Amino acid sequence: MSDSSLYQQDFLAWLAQQQSALASRDVTVLDWENLAEELDAMGIREKNELKNRLVVLLAHLLKWHYQPMKRSVSWFTTIANQRDDLQDLLEEKPSLYQYIPEILPKAYRNARREASAETGIGLAAFLETCPYKIEEILHSEFLCNTTDDFDRAISE
Repeated sequence: MSDSSLYQQDFLAWLAQQQSALASRDVTVLDWENLAEELDAMGIREKNELKNRLVVLLAHLLKWHYQPMKRSVSWFTTIANQRDDLQDLLEEKPSLYQYIPEILPKAYRNARREASAETGIGLAAFLETCPYKIEEILHSEFLCNTTDDFDRAISE
């Protein structure tokens, strides 16, 4: 079976074959075209994970800011967890930082819509462009102080 047909028929078997070929440096077995495609897809997935985490965090920060009377432990926990997860992601893959200027406006656009839909606050109430810098978004004391305990954080 050719490498390409194995790629189409059994992706996991193809992965194992390619990993083995790479480990043994057997370039004759490598499926160059599909490997290049998969490496490209891996990069796209990493950028999408960054964007998706930013959307969730930004939407919750907006809800936290615009609806102080509805703050909950759930919102607090989501903000704290997303901040931690984003910082972990950026520490593990520091080259993702270079994509933040491209990704942040798109993530904010989606978060703005999500916050509007979930709060019932008109979209126009939210600024059209992201008012926050990435350093603020990730800072544990920005808007929602996630260094405090739950009770104190939700009573603000």
